[in-house]
Amino acid sequence: MPETTTVTERKEIGEQIARYRHAVLLWCHQAMQAANPRINLTGTSARARGPAEELRYRLDAAINADPAGLPTIDELVTDQRFELVDLWRQAARACALGEHDFDAGVGYGRLSDAECMTVIRDAAEITRALVGLDRRYSNITGWKQLKDPGRLGRAAEVCAAYSGYGDPDYSVDRRGWKPPTRPIDGPALPGITGVLQEQHNLLLHLIKFPDAQSLRVIMDSQRIVSLEAARRLTNSNPELAARWQRRAETYGRLIHQTRDVGGLYGKGGLAAGEGSVAAARAQKLPDDAMNDPTQVRRLERISAGIDERVCTAVELGIKERLYFQRVLAPAIEKDNGDLVRGPRREWLPITGPVQTELLAIVRNELRPTPVKRKPPKEAAQSRLDFETAIEHRPEPRGTGIGR
Repeated sequence: MPETTTVTERKEIGEQIARYRHAVLLWCHQAMQAANPRINLTGTSARARGPAEELRYRLDAAINADPAGLPTIDELVTDQRFELVDLWRQAARACALGEHDFDAGVGYGRLSDAECMTVIRDAAEITRALVGLDRRYSNITGWKQLKDPGRLGRAAEVCAAYSGYGDPDYSVDRRGWKPPTRPIDGPALPGITGVLQEQHNLLLHLIKFPDAQSLRVIMDSQRIVSLEAARRLTNSNPELAARWQRRAETYGRLIHQTRDVGGLYGKGGLAAGEGSVAAARAQKLPDDAMNDPTQVRRLERISAGIDERVCTAVELGIKERLYFQRVLAPAIEKDNGDLVRGPRREWLPITGPVQTELLAIVRNELRPTPVKRKPPKEAAQSRLDFETAIEHRPEPRGTGIGR
């Protein structure tokens, strides 16, 4: 093939690809650390390390010995002139973005065992690909090979086989960092869309822990929204109306159980305000406002998210003693001349002798059924194609058809 670049240009291209490779190596190391966190591996031998720990150890050694360093921001966002270099840029850019996933749900303790094994297998397969490409690029001028590529490749192969014994769980692709959801500001939207607008804002503001008074206002707003939804769905969808009615009754019992609950810690004013507006708009809806199944499903989905965060707030408040129960306390009467004397009250944690049904209602009736994430349709096929590309071996020269 005719040469299209000079030796100096090829050297610069090789150095740039090495920086992109370093970013991919760093992601593989972080993935192994997030899915299988083992510490104090310094000084251990290969016999004492398992397949995942061995690969992480080899990745750590390769990264520390790699002089290339990370690519700059300009190198990540600027399209490259050569297709090969641009493919490396896209891979490095994806790894730079993927680093945010490990702090947003992709980590040990928040993933199931199958999801952890899926992440480990992905990192191992990518490492195998890096080792294979490292051999192919050995003729590039000034190319710096990985440290101990043979041992790194064997560790990646063993780890890929070890993590591939069980059934993979590709629903892990649904986890990770997502753009932050923002509140829907502006004037009130018409009809049920206005209720969805306030329910959406309420769900966002419930990220902050609410104080006891705001929590009761939120519960009452959801009771009203559920009642109004049940009343408008009675004729068109009795089964769905019954579910909304049960939700309203559940919130009614929660309000009754929290009538003597207090707690000043928390910031729930914004959430309580959005809930009150949502309840007011729901009461003003016309009778045919919930005839659109799509809008009704959206309301169900957002309301389920609100239920989940209300449950989390109640459980956290009780566990951390941020909510207290007001109880009557026995006391010796003292004749101090008062004509009217009220009972003596104390505030106690909602545990032990003052245990109420609040926690049971939250856990057994209000908390929605966890939704099992479905993996993307192309998750399995894309990994199979990637594995096939790694295993591909070109035919020797002179063995084509007609030879």
